[in-house]
Amino acid sequence: MNAFARFGWLLAAVAMFALATTSAQADQGVSETEVVIGTHQDLSGPITFWGVPVRNGMQMAVDEINANGGVHGRMIKLVVEDSGYDPKKAVLATQKLLTRDEIFVMAGAMGTPTVLASMPLVLREGLPHIFPLTAAQQMYEPFDALKFALFPPYYHGMRAGTKWMVEDKGKQAVCMLYQDDEFGLNHYRGVVDQLEEMGMELASETTYKRGATDFSSQIARMNADGCDLVTLGTIIRETVGAMAEARKIGWDVDFLVGQAGYAPEVAMLGKEVVEGLYGVGFTPIPYYDTADDTVKAWMDSYREKFGTEANIQAAAGYMVITLTALGMENAGPDLTADSFILGLEQIQGYEDMFGSTPITFGPKQRLASESTFLNQIQDGRWVRTTEALAF
Repeated sequence: MNAFARFGWLLAAVAMFALATTSAQADQGVSETEVVIGTHQDLSGPITFWGVPVRNGMQMAVDEINANGGVHGRMIKLVVEDSGYDPKKAVLATQKLLTRDEIFVMAGAMGTPTVLASMPLVLREGLPHIFPLTAAQQMYEPFDALKFALFPPYYHGMRAGTKWMVEDKGKQAVCMLYQDDEFGLNHYRGVVDQLEEMGMELASETTYKRGATDFSSQIARMNADGCDLVTLGTIIRETVGAMAEARKIGWDVDFLVGQAGYAPEVAMLGKEVVEGLYGVGFTPIPYYDTADDTVKAWMDSYREKFGTEANIQAAAGYMVITLTALGMENAGPDLTADSFILGLEQIQGYEDMFGSTPITFGPKQRLASESTFLNQIQDGRWVRTTEALAF
């Protein structure tokens, strides 16, 4: 065999290996009777009040779909790993899901720092990474055919919320407290860019470490700087802690929090401390006494299944699986990564039962919606106060 023949044989072998590898990846986690969905949630760390109900909502949707015959005859198998809201643990969990569980898709993974650490592993395997439980812009930017984001970005929400607070509430001295990681920076960039567009700048800014419980120095500093609006890149405990410190020193200033702090636990834990808090939202928080019959029936089923009340976190998990299954349904019986992506792209103007802003994807659109609305805690519960907002 001459050199050219040997080279041609080598190219053919490489091509066949690449084709086999691509085919294996496309078929991973899919059989005639089953499709495997993987996710990692915080089930033991600082944001279990998100991770546990999200997992429950996902499992509830899976059980309902399977009880009705699955998707094109395939039962959904949901594999949940605990990240503890720790990037290193999230990476290990993702490696396990990819290799041992051989998932078809990563859906609804929890947390900005944990997803940023683990998402590249999924994409490198040529598998879809969809609807993570974070509103960071990196969930859909830069464009990647395999990335789909469900929640309007923290950046968009904080821009829209800041704009409304300045224009409609007359705020003039805006300051910010945010977690000193990419999660917090997504909020920070939104506030700073919106103020710059309006010819303003932050009157004061300060940060905290993930897991912090003492905000006395940060609140004292912003109070001394004369702020009339505190914007927050915080989750639940930090939102309550910051506002409690402000009220403790007698500072009755308005607060605006991003989507991660828009949760019923803030009102329940903070009680009178958090009255008047503004929050950016994408889906109205379900309350049983004001819900329609469809949502009430869903909340009844959730309570019966898990022995606790349904919340916005559970609704988010339920939505993740519902949309994932819709993409699989649209893909048809021949389910591959490519057909699944095309199936997701067919989702146009979808409205869920919870009242979220309409959801649309497309060949170049990987973000479900850019619209958010503002809510305020009034008499212990979140009340929607605006129509859909943009910046």
